[in-house]
Order: sequence, then structure tokens, then C-alpha cells
Amino acid sequence: MSCVNRKGTCLIGGCVGTNAGGQYYSRFGSLHSTVRGLEAVLADGQVLHLNMQVDDNGAVGGVNLKDNTGYDLKHLFIGSEGTLGVITKVAIECPPLPSSKHAAMLVCDGYADVLRVVKEARNELGEVLSALEVMDLNTMSCVKRAFVNSGRESQLLDEIVDGSGQASQQPIFLLIEAQGSSEEHDASKMDTFLTNLFETGSIQNGFLAQDTKQLQEMWELREACNPSVASTGYVYKFDVSIPVPFFFDTAQEVESKLVENGIEGVTVCVWGHLGDGNAHINIVKANSFDKDIDLAKIAESVVFQSVLKRQGSISAEHGLGQTKNEYLRDIKSDAELEIMRQM
Repeated sequence: MSCVNRKGTCLIGGCVGTNAGGQYYSRFGSLHSTVRGLEAVLADGQVLHLNMQVDDNGAVGGVNLKDNTGYDLKHLFIGSEGTLGVITKVAIECPPLPSSKHAAMLVCDGYADVLRVVKEARNELGEVLSALEVMDLNTMSCVKRAFVNSGRESQLLDEIVDGSGQASQQPIFLLIEAQGSSEEHDASKMDTFLTNLFETGSIQNGFLAQDTKQLQEMWELREACNPSVASTGYVYKFDVSIPVPFFFDTAQEVESKLVENGIEGVTVCVWGHLGDGNAHINIVKANSFDKDIDLAKIAESVVFQSVLKRQGSISAEHGLGQTKNEYLRDIKSDAELEIMRQM
């Protein structure tokens, strides 16, 4: 178990090179926390073994959990996106799989209630809180439409989306998972947590997974966000970090700024890892599947300006790549940029 949620053609070396995260980041930490050693090949062919013993046959030996003999160079390669070298071997600490899992899908009546739920989750669930995912109504409506169009059925999806219409504000959906080593203890914590939420009116509705199948269904709805939104039109995707109190303020500002810039016929969908402030802001142009260069430039400027004014990050999980380099001067000091060039 780690914070990385690998999919498709993704490889561990690429995950480390981009310092990729995932839904369990807030529980298990980043790859800076879990990578113990690595092998990297430099552009001139030199091979570095950083806190990793490798024999003549290429087999990896032991690594030291503590090594304070100079710079810890492996951290330079984590998130370096291949600019310093290619990562060819990695030693990662993998916590044991949990023996108990509990999940709940919650519906909140506005973001103020979401913040109360987050605070309560950290206080009540404590050490077993593993994932805290958030989805807005635009996103879940896309998921509902995609399920209907494909003939798939989900009673849970019907209840949380259709039932949320009773909210006085735009509803927001949460998926909370707890992982631990004691089924009875963890179940009791989750029950107490949900009871308190209902009694205080912090949630409009809530559903506790009764078995592994229902838990998987909840995660299937969360994982359906990306393909469901993409099925409606071309998506301009942004993976950003935002201080948790301003998570949805940012998305609302993006919507209003797009309108001010004369952009019509687009929908802003937001979901992400609320536990660590990682927002997936998706701007979708319905029924148009070709990229609009002008719209892309406006959307990028609007999103990044809204994120930076709140001291957020324009790249939460996937690095800068080739498209975000021009923003480095806006987010790094001259001294930092000079050190990067020297490396």
C-alpha cells in the first residue's frame, strides 16, 4: 500500500520521476516519504546507487533507513521528471495491507459543511483515516449521465445524486475511507463518526458500505469521474494544489472569470483529494471534442492565477512537463531558479 495509484501504462520509475501521488497521500505520505533508495543513470552514462546496494548481477541488496553522510541525493531525482537522469531501480517501503476497510459516501449542503466533516473526520477517525475524496454536483451529474448512456445501474448513484436536490445550496459529495488492523475497533470509530455527523446536521445524507462490494462500488463512482466528464466533450485538465479552506472558492472564481472573458458553453467540474488539497479542475466544452487553442490559453491563465493568488501550486501530482515551464518565474525565486540551472 502506498500513496501511488498506478494505472494503464504507468510505471514505478515514472511515478518517482514525477513524484506522483494519489488518494492515500494524506495517510501514507509522498514518494519522498516512502522511497528508501534508487538507481539512476545520468546523461553521460554514469550509474548512481543512492542509498541502495546493487551487486554485479544487478540484484538489489539492503538499504539504510538512516544515513546522514552528506546530501540525500535521491530526493533530487524524485520529481525531477528525467532532467537529472533516468530512474532504473527503486526501493520503496510498502506498509502492510490493512485487515479492515470501511467507507462512506456523504452528501453535504455546501462547502461550510464539508469543512466541518473534514475536521470531524480527523478528530474522530484519527489514525485510521486514509482517504478523503470530494466531487461536485457537475461531476456527479456527468457520472450519472454516463451510467445511463451505457446502461449501467447503481442504486447508490441514483440516491446520492437524485436525493441531493433537497439541498438549499449546491450539494457536494464526499467519499471517506478508513483503514486499520482491527475490524471491531475501526467499525466502531466509523459508526461514531457518522452518528455525530447526522446529529449535528453536518451532512444531508450518508451511506455506509456494508461489505466489500459496496465499498468497491463507492470507489467505482469516484474513479468514474474522469472518463464520465471526458465523454461529454473536450476537457481542459488542471491538477493543482489549493489550501483546503479555498478549495471550492477557487473553482467558483474560475467559473466567473471564464464568463468575464467571454467563454460560454463550458462546464467546470471539480473533484480531487480533499485530504491534501489536491483539486482536479476540469473545464469541459460539451459536444465538442477538438481542442480550442484560444480557450486553452484563457482557461490556463484563469486557473493558474486563481490558484497562485491563494498560495497554491499549479502542479500537485504530475510535474511541470513542457507546458508549465513558463510559469516557473511566477512560482520560484531567482535564487531557486539559479540553483535549479546549476544542477
